[in-house]
Amino acid sequence: MPLAPVNGHNMYYEWSDRSGSKEVLLLIHGLALDSSCWGRFIELLGTDFSIVQYDIRGHGQSHYEEGPITWEDLCEDLNRLITKFELPKVHIAAFGYGTHVAVKYAREYPDQVKALTLMSLPYMATNNAHYHLARNVFPHMKQTMEAGHPHFLHQYEELLRGYTTLGPDHSDLRHYFQVLLSHPAGHFSNLVELTSNSALLLELADLSCPVLLLTGELNMTSPNSFLNASSFLLQNSTLVTVPNASFLLFIEQPELVSEWVRLFATRISVDTFSRKESQQFIQMVFQPEEQIESRRVPIIALHLLHRFSVEIDSIPIESGWNQRHAKRLLTYLAFHPVTTRDILCEELFPHLAQDKAKANLKVCLHHLAKLLRHPIGSMNGLLFQHGTVSLRYKIKCDLVDFVAVVRQAYLEKDSTIRYELCKQLPTFMPETILVDNYDDWAVSLRNEIDAQLSHLREWMETQQ
Repeated sequence: MPLAPVNGHNMYYEWSDRSGSKEVLLLIHGLALDSSCWGRFIELLGTDFSIVQYDIRGHGQSHYEEGPITWEDLCEDLNRLITKFELPKVHIAAFGYGTHVAVKYAREYPDQVKALTLMSLPYMATNNAHYHLARNVFPHMKQTMEAGHPHFLHQYEELLRGYTTLGPDHSDLRHYFQVLLSHPAGHFSNLVELTSNSALLLELADLSCPVLLLTGELNMTSPNSFLNASSFLLQNSTLVTVPNASFLLFIEQPELVSEWVRLFATRISVDTFSRKESQQFIQMVFQPEEQIESRRVPIIALHLLHRFSVEIDSIPIESGWNQRHAKRLLTYLAFHPVTTRDILCEELFPHLAQDKAKANLKVCLHHLAKLLRHPIGSMNGLLFQHGTVSLRYKIKCDLVDFVAVVRQAYLEKDSTIRYELCKQLPTFMPETILVDNYDDWAVSLRNEIDAQLSHLREWMETQQ
């Protein structure tokens, strides 16, 4: 990507296919990200559009000087970029924080915009889920990443539910957070404040161009009421919910999202557009349940809080758990669904020589694999190859959920939200968790959660 002088600073950009034969799609990335975070999304749209992408001021390799950044600065940066390259009327697709810039630009320069696609319209009100992540969770993730932990996303997997459906070892997700968390703390804090103080909802009513709102069906960071209000304010809008996606829908479901963008742009650009193609695509996305069933990931339900039990797709797996460390191994995998043989050897057999530990682990994994084979189908629930061990089922674990709520309540600063989180905790609290597990990771987790529970109990007593 070259640098271009724009509005008094150097802007990092890329422009594919300048032939003039395709319509221009301009991409605006999200908060604390850069143009490297689009993943396969650009590749999938490259055959239909001439794509322009850039790093917002203060992001990626675009120039940044200490001091406040305003929405007016970012809007004018975009205007100068479009003017500099003499771009024709453009389609704009923006994600998260970038939707603020897109809306402000389309409002100020309506003659320059054909249509907007706004992905995961952010709702960064103080103490909502998105704000909580940005303020309380991301700084801890940053510390873990900077400490050089190779699996720095694993311990935050539960807290990121509703933010992403991707596993902690997904390459695009890892890159997303490596970029997001690389910003200096002060700069990141300023960006969060800028987003929190936007008049985005009010400005939507001033847009005259067609708008496509895209959100993931599992997105917990933007309330449905906010999206419904947004679509109501827009003069000409389409609201589409993408199945099996959350806030990061463009890297979770890149094929579906790119196809919606393409279909929307085609409908806007071609007066004689036939609805048949859209109908066929929608039928493909929203298939009958019997067709979806063939692609459904089985669910393993693991109870650890008050008792130990395992079910695979509601079928109990009752015997074999007290042999070959099966219970210990599965409990570890519930919290660390993707790990390595070396890590498991250190956790389960820390006092054995490496060769002996690996031999023991091999026997244990084969025994656990038999227990986790799907009781009806032929699917293997445990995958271990090339040194990696992973659970292939979707995990539902009462203890994992319990730990996530305790941690979230402990970190929460707002007393009202903390009180509501504490109310989600079980009425009959366990005296301690994983009481019969003496592995180092379990002891560490137990001590952490016991301390946090003690603090929350004392705090709740003061609220009576």
